[in-house]
Amino acid sequence: MNLLFSDRISIEQVEEGLELAPKFDCNGLIPVVTTDAHTGEVLMQGYMNQDALVKTIETGEAHYYSRSRQQLWHKGQSSGLVQKVKQLLIDDDQDCIWMRVEVAGSGASCHVGYRSCFYRSIPVGKDVISSEQPLRLTFTETEKTFDPKTVYGDAPNPTQL
Repeated sequence: MNLLFSDRISIEQVEEGLELAPKFDCNGLIPVVTTDAHTGEVLMQGYMNQDALVKTIETGEAHYYSRSRQQLWHKGQSSGLVQKVKQLLIDDDQDCIWMRVEVAGSGASCHVGYRSCFYRSIPVGKDVISSEQPLRLTFTETEKTFDPKTVYGDAPNPTQL
């Protein structure tokens, strides 16, 4: 374990204690929900490994672990849309992180150009399931806050199929 992190000794220590003892999954990752510090809007969900969590704590800027690229990722390094950490929270059993951030530039956090990575809605209800057709998503954001080609160029997106 990292020197910043305590060993997980007991439920009481993890759930009620003052020691940081994060539980990383079998791949060495912990999920992170990132929200806008002022509005509470969910901007994205990502993962951190130990190095990303330490870098985030050290710098006060969001660092993640990219599962698609298999590497540490400083959010905003190439786009300039750096996420400045305003509050870093961990849940009761220390296996999920919530980061409240301010985003530089246009305030966007999605590499597709939208403010939030959650820009589409999934329909719900019995009538949706009984329609026997593939579900169709509805856009909740209609305008992009930046042009990804201008920011990233024509580099291939590692998350594309």
